Formats: sequence, C-alpha cells, structure tokens
Amino acid sequence: MGVGGSKIEYLDDPVVRAQLLRHHMAVRLTALGSREAARVPLDGVDFVFPSGQPAAELVAERRVAAQEYSSPHRVFVSPIVLATYREYAETLRAAGVARPQANQDPEQPYYYDLDLAGFLELARAGQSWDALGIGGWGFTNGNTVLAQTTDVCAANSAATYLGLVAYVTRGGVPVSVQDAVDLALQIKPLFREQGLPTRNPDGIYFVPEGRGILPIVVIYEHQYLAYQLQRVGRGGEPDQDRVLLYPDVEFQSEPTMVALNADAQSLAVLLGTDSVLRRRALELGYRVLDSSLEDSSAELPRFLAERGVPAPAISTSYTRGLLPDVPMLEAMITTVGDCRPMP
Repeated sequence: MGVGGSKIEYLDDPVVRAQLLRHHMAVRLTALGSREAARVPLDGVDFVFPSGQPAAELVAERRVAAQEYSSPHRVFVSPIVLATYREYAETLRAAGVARPQANQDPEQPYYYDLDLAGFLELARAGQSWDALGIGGWGFTNGNTVLAQTTDVCAANSAATYLGLVAYVTRGGVPVSVQDAVDLALQIKPLFREQGLPTRNPDGIYFVPEGRGILPIVVIYEHQYLAYQLQRVGRGGEPDQDRVLLYPDVEFQSEPTMVALNADAQSLAVLLGTDSVLRRRALELGYRVLDSSLEDSSAELPRFLAERGVPAPAISTSYTRGLLPDVPMLEAMITTVGDCRPMP
C-alpha cells in the first residue's frame, strides 16, 4: 500500500504496473497532496511517495520519532515551471521579463526563460494583461498578471513555488521561524490574489477552454513533456500554442519514495535500476537520475529528439534557489494558506 502526491501516478501507469508484475510486485495506491500524504496514519502503509523533499523529510522525522524503519529513494526529478500560452508568453517577452531559451527558434519558441523577480513586480504593481498589451494578440484579459497554483496547504508544487517566490523576494532563505512568518505575510497577497486554489490546474491547462480560465499555471516540466510526447505518439505535431516559462531561479523538485519496510525498499531499488521502468519514466517526461543520483539531464533531450519533440535547454546558468528548512517552510505554508499546522 502506497500513498503519495502527484508522482504516485507513475506507479499507476499501465506499463509500470505490467513491469512490476513481471517482478512479482503489485501496488495499491492512494493519491493525496504531498503535504496531506505526510500527515496520514502510517499503519498498513508500505511507502509514502511525495512529490518533493519537504514532505519526505516530515515522514522520515515521524519514523525516527517512533523508532521505526524508513529509507528515502530518489529516482527522477522534474523542475517547477510556469505553463502558459504563446500569446501570454509573447506579451511577457514584450514587457522584458521573458525571452526564448538559447536553443529555441526565436520566432516560434516552445520554452522561455522568465525573469521571476520582474514577473512578480508586475503582479505587485497590479498590472493586468490588458495593460501589458495582450490585445495585440486578439485577446482581452483584465486580470492581474499572476501564476495560478494548487492548494499550498496540500501540494508540493504550490509549496515549491512559494519557496521560490520567497527566495526571490528576500534574496535568500529566512533565518528563523518568525522571520519566515514575516516574509510569508509580505508575499501572501501574491497568492491570495489568485483566488481559491484550483485542485487540478494542469488538467485545465491542457483542455481547449484553459486559455481563458488560467493563463499561467504552476506545473511540473514532465507534465508538459508527456503531453507533447503523447500528441506526437498519436501521429500529430507538437502543440505550438502551449509553451513553458522557466524561472531564472530554479529549484528542481525531487520526488522521494520513503520506503517503510523491506518490500517497499525492494520496489524503490527496482524503480532506479530496471531498464523498462527507467525508459517509461522518460516517456512520461521525467529527467531520470543516473546511478550516482547526480546527472538528470543527459538522457531526456536525446529521447525527446528521437521522438520529434522540441527539448528545453538544460541550463546551468540559473540561480539555484533554496527552500527554507522544513520548520520554516511549514511556517510559511500555514501563514500563506491559513492551513492546519502539521502535527
């Protein structure tokens, strides 16, 4: 029995399930937000698979306190990105806060680098899409320039974006819990302005109506790449209307399976070593880690090129953002989202 965030869907993939059965393994899964998964009772649970390190650390701390077994494993990674539509990306480009990545066709880029500090300044100033000139693309949108997230109280993607916003706002991480609360109060309007959190913004982004509902959503890179791979795999062309913005301050989300017993430990090891499972992770858009758990960039661009899907630049020039330590991140999450504190 496993519980986890959005990355648990990898284990529910038919190809993955079939390959696990060849190794005499079957899994029952319960999908929750990563932070929700970190708080559930663990009786009868074999592993927890949150979408990022903070929730995995919370699970590990619970097991240490209870003097029970836990073993963390990383298999693949996927950076946080801002998914949008070409007319919105080009409007930000004209405003000077987005530019095509170096490996892209400047006339038809799929991937842009985003000046996150400049983007946040537009939001703080209350700039609307109409004021920025979205009308030049045949659209009207009077909403403030913002990125929509999932519920920060539940999901790793929203908590990670919160950490990035905090890092850019402060120029570093908070140094105490009170400092974290003060910083969270400062940036809370950027999250409250988006209204009620959307449970499934990536699902809205990939439907035709999404353009008018959520212009920019925070998702994982693999979700976009899997979508493009599926289109091409069905004989179509890559979707030229949907594009990604890569914040120039990067934090690479690292899904971590926390094995709670020996059987789950065997499963985690298999995910990192079985060639079929690793290949399937690539097909689902993930950056697969090598045996040293360091290199996550080499295989994915080659794989995308083989399939005819444009690849993002694997840049090393981004500022490496840092998330606050777990107690301070938890203080920020509960302050921004008015969430129930973790036990």
